[in-house]
Amino acid sequence: MSRVLLADDDTAFRDALQTLLDDAGHEVSTAGNGLEAVSAALAATPEVIVSDVHMPILEGPDAISMLRAIPRFCDVSVILMSGDDTGAGIAVEGFLHKPFDPGVLLDTLASLPRRKKWGSASALPLAHNAVCRVGATSAIANRQHQRVVHAVELVADQERRISGLERRGVETALAIDLYEIMVCSVATLRRFEQITVDPDPSAPC
Repeated sequence: MSRVLLADDDTAFRDALQTLLDDAGHEVSTAGNGLEAVSAALAATPEVIVSDVHMPILEGPDAISMLRAIPRFCDVSVILMSGDDTGAGIAVEGFLHKPFDPGVLLDTLASLPRRKKWGSASALPLAHNAVCRVGATSAIANRQHQRVVHAVELVADQERRISGLERRGVETALAIDLYEIMVCSVATLRRFEQITVDPDPSAPC
């Protein structure tokens, strides 16, 4: 069985899939939007991410792209779900068109190749992490990669900060504005990293 991160903004649908996956023996963590998915992934290091495409705050494919900038998520398996046929723009192992038979999700998970379980980020030295298409000896590429990793972590911290402020009833408009700027910055850094280290944008991660 696998560690699965399930991300969907439809609470009832997400809860139903979580019950299905729990009953099948998977270890499941959940998220209600893309930024929550990034935060949950950083905490749980899933082997598989099952995500809706269209979600508030940050869409599923964008969250996946941010996570794949981090070495331990470079080869994470991804299954996307959507009610339309919009292309995701990222490499995935499966695409489920909503509504679908829940058993199809279990079959798709069962068909995935087994991934090496890295455990926590601290359990593996950075030098031994696999970085997509980036040679370990490239100092420039490594520096750019670390900027992306740090930016993703800052965005996740800001998302948690906003949640804390909202729980205390504090006005969050400025914090949300900053968060949106940070998300745009991460996307820009990610695109720059791809251009810098991979001149062929069609190559899959």
